[in-house]
Parts: sequence; C-alpha cells; structure tokens
Amino acid sequence: MTDYREVNFDGLIGPTHNYAGLSLGNIASAKNAGAVSNPRAAALQGLAKMRALTKLGCVQGFLPP
Repeated sequence: MTDYREVNFDGLIGPTHNYAGLSLGNIASAKNAGAVSNPRAAALQGLAKMRALTKLGCVQGFLPP
C-alpha cells in the first residue's frame, strides 16, 4: 500500500504586492482596496507561517514570487 502525505504550498509575496481590490465579491478585498501595502512585512509574515507549519511537522512547499 502506498503512503500519502498532505503538502501545504505557500507562495511568497513579491515586491509588487498591493491591495487592488480585484477579488470580486470578497468583502475584505473590497474594504482594503487602495490601502498602502507593505510587501516586505507580508513576505516576512508568510515565511513565519511556513516555519510554524514546518515545526508542527507539516510538509511545506514553497512557491517563489
């Protein structure tokens, strides 16, 4: 029998990260449209999430920007 594992994939936020409000029907997206974004802080937050999942034993995939 073959063993299967769930893998979590996360994409790292790139330098062009912004709040354009393009997610139609998404209330949070519409509310933040045009707000000032901080791509560096967003990337660091994403890396912290990936590290936390890895420490919990989850297999973590990484997608560069």
